[in-house]
Amino acid sequence: MMMRRVAPPASEDDSSGSGVPGWLEALLGTRFFLACAAHPGSPRNECNMFCIDCRATPAAFCYYCRSHRHTSHRVIQIRRSSYHDVVRVTEVEDVLDIAGVQTYVINSARVLFL
Repeated sequence: MMMRRVAPPASEDDSSGSGVPGWLEALLGTRFFLACAAHPGSPRNECNMFCIDCRATPAAFCYYCRSHRHTSHRVIQIRRSSYHDVVRVTEVEDVLDIAGVQTYVINSARVLFL
């Protein structure tokens, strides 16, 4: 009898056992583009960054928080396009298999809608 693998094996990043990395579920459940509470008077205080490597609270953070707490981590920048959150394909293709997922070109960058 021949057995066939239907789903990819769960990785150490998989918190739910579904083959989906835990950081991805956290990313999809995070609200972005709020003002950073730690840097309220700074000009670039919009929370549009997400760290793949740690479970920092809050999950969304600004440019200044990245400089202080996430310098050696893998960070994804979230962008806005027509009121939707997107990420550049180049930022996620190394950490997530996006084969078969439709991407779009916006401002000459290939992006993925969240």
